[in-house]
Amino acid sequence: MTKTLVCVIAMFAAAAAVIAQDGAAPDPGLGVTSRVDWAAGRMLMEVTLPLDAGTPSTVRAKADAETDLEQRLPGVLSRAVGPLTVDSSHTLSDYFASDPGLYARLNDIALLARRTDLFLTGDFTSLVARYEVPFFGEQGIGSPLYPSKATSIRRRLGDVTTRAYTGVLIFAHGMLPSAGTSRMAAARPALFPRIWDERMNLVLDKDMCTPQSLARWGMVGYSAAVDDPAAALRVGNVPLRLAARGVFGDKDTDIVISMDGARQLLSLPANISLLQTGRILIVYDSLVTP
Repeated sequence: MTKTLVCVIAMFAAAAAVIAQDGAAPDPGLGVTSRVDWAAGRMLMEVTLPLDAGTPSTVRAKADAETDLEQRLPGVLSRAVGPLTVDSSHTLSDYFASDPGLYARLNDIALLARRTDLFLTGDFTSLVARYEVPFFGEQGIGSPLYPSKATSIRRRLGDVTTRAYTGVLIFAHGMLPSAGTSRMAAARPALFPRIWDERMNLVLDKDMCTPQSLARWGMVGYSAAVDDPAAALRVGNVPLRLAARGVFGDKDTDIVISMDGARQLLSLPANISLLQTGRILIVYDSLVTP
């Protein structure tokens, strides 16, 4: 399985070009569905492959279909993860197409697409396989984009009341102003969304986060409900609560917060550490992305 999945990398360049021109058209004979689980940080994929009706033994037909599926899996996976939004300007396939050195780094890891189920349909005519592809962790698909070390976050001083918090909870509800434009937009999740203040000073991007925290759980957490049990684990019992003031970027993934909120975070070393270690949860109206 690992050897097969590593072959995904060799096919990403060609797949990226196909995605850009023709969309994510499935291989002939394959039924492929996928969805992004932003809250859990993973992609779920189901692949259906018809059995060869000319094979007299169902057991043999199933084995042949499984072998065929393993051979087609790299192309299927590359198309499934290619459109994944990385940041406000790029999808995963954009990075693969623009950075040849990324392939060399990706070849050193095994993409951890875990097969969670394998079964025949009720009429014994097709084989169905289900997979989970993690975003983070040492073998997550975002791992080649982690910085080698965190860059420093500049401390800002200002007239604002603050204290040491246990995390940052950002509410990105409703339609928000899109910074630099005249339109309104809903915030959308991404692997690495930047955070800005209202004067468009950068508060946080992934290069300011520690590689260890990115591997643990990514840059930010995602939720559609503030009472999500994962919220307390990520942001603790006394988080700084902020309302997003806007979104930014081509894909509406960057979050704009208030000047006071930025100062509250950047005036204390303890709160700067929260940013560097990913103790941020963004609450969206919906985590369903097209």
